Amino acid sequence: MKGNNLDLISLDEMFQSTPSCLKVISSAGELLHMNPQGLVLAEAENMESVFRANVYDMVVPEHRDEFIRFNKRVCSGQRGSLVFELVALKGTRRWMESYAGPYTLASGEVAHIAITNDITARVETEKQVLEQRQALANSARLAALGEFVGGIAHEINNPLAIISGKLGLLEMVLESQEIDKDAFKENIREVMETTDRISEIIHNLKTFSRDPDRDDFQEYSLAKIIEEILSLCAEKLRLSNIDIECRIDPEINIVCQKVQISQVMMNLINNACDAVMQTDVRWIKILGRRIGGLVELSVSDSGHGIAEDVEEKIFDPFFTTKELGKGTGLGLSISSSILSHHNGKLIHRKDSINTQFVLKLPISA
Repeated sequence: MKGNNLDLISLDEMFQSTPSCLKVISSAGELLHMNPQGLVLAEAENMESVFRANVYDMVVPEHRDEFIRFNKRVCSGQRGSLVFELVALKGTRRWMESYAGPYTLASGEVAHIAITNDITARVETEKQVLEQRQALANSARLAALGEFVGGIAHEINNPLAIISGKLGLLEMVLESQEIDKDAFKENIREVMETTDRISEIIHNLKTFSRDPDRDDFQEYSLAKIIEEILSLCAEKLRLSNIDIECRIDPEINIVCQKVQISQVMMNLINNACDAVMQTDVRWIKILGRRIGGLVELSVSDSGHGIAEDVEEKIFDPFFTTKELGKGTGLGLSISSSILSHHNGKLIHRKDSINTQFVLKLPISA
């Protein structure tokens, strides 16, 4: 019987001609075999120069332990994949993606055989896209904060005027013959409380303004997060005659990146403020509660709602119904991405009598 055409191609020829790196590594991490493409990526002159070289030494330190564990798993009979970075013999750094399985040598030892591809270009492109997204998110966050800057300045100037007046009064009291100690102490207490108020506003402002990308996921009180955001929005809401009602279960804690969840809330409150400006009755309601294993946080307002033809586009990047120069069109899109990053979701509740957006997040243990 005539042989199949594939019978005429030796395994070694296939091994040598494939455009991917093919390699065999021992359970101790020694390189036993590598095809020409692999030698090019490793910047090795020939196989003899790297035979039984320690592959672990080529993996960057921050990925080395994971690579060692990966090799041990494969040599114990498992299959798997790994993305890691290596430094070639002449110093070139490359991102690699390896698909590996066990391979029994003639000696009976189980080794690691893998197809590995250079994905440096892909990783760099993804990194650039991520950086652009982060820059857009940061710009959108600061733009949302900018909507409330005038109110924040007013919120700080008023307490400063109170402090100045109280200190002037205390100076006059000190110059008089008689000092009412109780009244004097009361004025000092009011100055201290007002100073604390300013300090709290500035602290919340600094927290919200910082770059959130380096923040770890930590457990926070949901009520405290909302309280801090409302401290930045309070003066604008007051000057716009918008009533704010907030009811959050004080026992609810969430594991999150705090600045990012604050950004979502700032976006929703900002949108709600704009929505109610054309109404006679102006209010915003924030309700936070547990529902099963989730936290449901809703933001409702007295606006006229969202038109049906607009509703399907509201989460699209750069889509906005606001006038030119007011709003980036990124608020809801970025907010939705943030919730996805937190294993949650942001939805517009169509069946609500009023405009209502709902955040759903997993509750902490």
